[in-house]
Amino acid sequence: MARRSRIRAVATAAAGAVALVAGVFGTGPARADTADAARGMTVQFAEHELFIGTEPASVDLSYRWKVAGGGTAHHVHLTVDLSGVADFAEPAPSEHCEGNLCTLDLESATSDFHAITLVPKPGAAVGSSGTVTVSGTASDATVTGDHLTLTNGKTQLKVSASADESDHVPGDMLTFPLDVWNNGQLPAAKGVELRIRTTAGLHLQGSWANCRDVPPSGLRHIVRETLCDFPTPVEPGRQYALSSPLRVKVGDEAWRDEIRYEFTPLTGAAPANGPGTPLTLVPDGAMPSDGNPDPYFTTYVNSINHVDFAVTGDTVTGRRGGHATLHATVIDRGPAVVEDLLDDDIALSVRVKLPPGTKATKIPRNCQPTPTDDGSDPGPRMGRSSYECYFGDPAPGDKHVLSFTVAIGPRTPAVSTGQVRTVEFFEGFDPDTSNDSAALTLRLAQDGSAGGSAGGGTAGGSGSGGTTGASGSVSGGTSAGSGPLADTGFGGGWIAWAAGALALAGGAAVALSRRSRGGN
Repeated sequence: MARRSRIRAVATAAAGAVALVAGVFGTGPARADTADAARGMTVQFAEHELFIGTEPASVDLSYRWKVAGGGTAHHVHLTVDLSGVADFAEPAPSEHCEGNLCTLDLESATSDFHAITLVPKPGAAVGSSGTVTVSGTASDATVTGDHLTLTNGKTQLKVSASADESDHVPGDMLTFPLDVWNNGQLPAAKGVELRIRTTAGLHLQGSWANCRDVPPSGLRHIVRETLCDFPTPVEPGRQYALSSPLRVKVGDEAWRDEIRYEFTPLTGAAPANGPGTPLTLVPDGAMPSDGNPDPYFTTYVNSINHVDFAVTGDTVTGRRGGHATLHATVIDRGPAVVEDLLDDDIALSVRVKLPPGTKATKIPRNCQPTPTDDGSDPGPRMGRSSYECYFGDPAPGDKHVLSFTVAIGPRTPAVSTGQVRTVEFFEGFDPDTSNDSAALTLRLAQDGSAGGSAGGGTAGGSGSGGTTGASGSVSGGTSAGSGPLADTGFGGGWIAWAAGALALAGGAAVALSRRSRGGN
């Protein structure tokens, strides 16, 4: 009777579980969720301001739709209404449109896009502008539409180019006489704005009443950004010059630098700026027939400079079978800012050779085993004796501490010395070689004399590995990681030590277990 009751209880519980699963994953609620998700659908233009009749004369009007929540809408009918721009624009002959309406029918829709090509009507008035709308319906969704502004003609500003500069030294002065012209159909009626961006080694000289510094935006290596507003209208077909050229000083930080300048139409009144003489635009004849095709340009400036990379080592104390942590310090003393604007892979490289008789159990994230001569995979990251560490775009004043925790082998010498050193990536770039390497020294403690916390080496040792205050681990334990052990002193003695430690730990566990059972 008791057995029958237990079976009935189990069956009841199983039925409840099935009901719970059905409530969470059943088909009824899932269909309801999908229907709810499909009730919202948006259609949006890719751009909300387009120009026609420029270069090229046609324009692609693109719109995208998306159903909320990843659902699906059915029997979708989308309509692009061109009646607001019919005086100056029309769909290309290849488009399937009727009158001023272009439609698209979809049996089902989730997320996708469509584009319509528009062309200017012959003889359309330059400057004409109007609104294009997109709307839609669906059998099981509410469609939210969008609109954009289309204009016949455009302001197209261009800026003069400047040749790249090379072989400069800190203190040199550069000049950039800029010209701007308009080869579009519409004037920059309210004037133009000049944006000047410079990297660390270039210093824009002077201040003007119509210019102001703003926080740098976009590019990470840009350190200064200046805006200058000119309320002078820039007419189509005309060229204008700065009233005085830009003057830029090559700074102490210079090495690989750039100056970027760009003109854009002013959309509102020029803001008030600081005191001083304004920089102005002066009419300079007809626009050139060729030249830079863009409203922006970048001039690269290469300078002859140097930098001092300095390293310091460390001295720590530990015991065979224990662990210790060694710290290597790398300091960028400048003056040059090391960044190559044309090569994202450039980086300062530091090589670390750990003391013989040790192997790494914990290394910095920016370190890897030293590359092999043939370029093959050097193997696992842990358990190695030498590493190469990389710092991207080091800057003057930067200080980096590399911490390596090592396991101390049974045959480690009483005094074991490794090394940290910088790797020169341009010959002569770091002329002071006296501080390019330093010692990483491990001293074995005498019995009972290894003080300090476990795994604790102190940084700031001298370049020759001078004493910094001994600290290290007196605890045992096997190393994490793996790798060749031929140069580490980890041989059969290490394996026997580890096996003994494991046996001792196992015996202690058995004794504790027996003792626990005896206590009960």
